[in-house]
Formats: sequence, structure tokens, C-alpha cells
Amino acid sequence: MLKPALLSAPEGGFANPDWSAIGLVLAIVGSFLLANSILFRHPRQLVSERLGIKREGLRTIREYIFHRVQVNLGFGFLLAGFGLQLYGHAFPLPADAERSFPIVWIGVVVVLAVVLLSVSWWWSLFAFRRYMRDHFRTHPVDFEANLKLAREVGELFGLASLEDDTVQAYLVRLRREIGNTALPHGAAAPDPVDAEDLEEGLA
Repeated sequence: MLKPALLSAPEGGFANPDWSAIGLVLAIVGSFLLANSILFRHPRQLVSERLGIKREGLRTIREYIFHRVQVNLGFGFLLAGFGLQLYGHAFPLPADAERSFPIVWIGVVVVLAVVLLSVSWWWSLFAFRRYMRDHFRTHPVDFEANLKLAREVGELFGLASLEDDTVQAYLVRLRREIGNTALPHGAAAPDPVDAEDLEEGLA
């Protein structure tokens, strides 16, 4: 007796999945994530950073956080893949079961990996800003003496410079954004007479 067409499993669908094959796909994706997180920096970049030839900006810290998350995701996919392969060996499909290429499951795994990477990228920005706020609360920085750092921190926190913004007003908003309105110990407020020089430093 033939089964109705609506009840038959579509080729490569969700019915009777080959868990070993799906586990292999997960392991491949996990390996790719691990390789991408480990090999994302060129040796020349590491040499320049270690020898002080080129100073790396604060943005690389966020990238470092993101790649740490990639390592965790990679291991998670690997462990899930190995687990499914073991499950597939322990509970194999019946001999008369229809076997097909798990194209639908591959699509699910790829979409899941892309979604998790996207969430991880935005979470890395949230974590980076939280760590920066914690650092500046315990280690106040004299932004008036280091306007380049002030501009870099402001960009990472999404703090735009307004048209009628003075340097003092910008630094006040920056300190409010990072949760630290106090000047570092021993630092004096900038002289208003030097405002034009400070504006050039922020430009």
C-alpha cells in the first residue's frame, strides 16, 4: 500500500534525519569558526604591535572580544557535531529507511551560525563598552591632555560631535556617557582661553 504524497518525507527534509551527517556539518562549521578566530591577524600586524611600530587602536579590543566569542561558538558547534555523530552511531537509521542528502539541515545549521555570529558581533560592542566604563570609573583619564584618545573613545561609544559643540562640552558629554564625570586626581580643568587649540586637537 502506497503512502499518501502529503505524508511522505521530502527529499533532504526533516523526517528521518541522518544524525551522523548533520553532526559532520556542525563539526565543519565549528572548525571554520575556530580557524577564523585564530587566523584573523596577520603575523606582520603582530610584529608591528609588539615592537611598537604601529599602535593598535581601541577598536581592536572589540575585535578581540568578538573572536573570543567565535572560539566559544566554534567549540560549541564541534561538541554538538561530535555528539550527534555518536548519537547517529548509537541509534542508526533502519536499513529500509530512505537516505537523502540533508540539504535542509545544512541550511538550518548555516543560518544558525550566521545569526549567532551577528548576535555575537553586537554583543561584543556591548561588552566592550561595559568594560571600558568599568575601567574609566576606577582609572579616570585626563582627556583634556589626550584629545586623540577622547575622540577615539567617543567614536566607539557613538558620541557624535555637534556643530556648536565646544571641546569642554564634548568632554563633559563623553564623561557622562562613560559614567565618569570626575577629573583624574591632580588634573585641572582646561583653560577656556585655549579652546581653539583644543578644537584643533579634536578635529
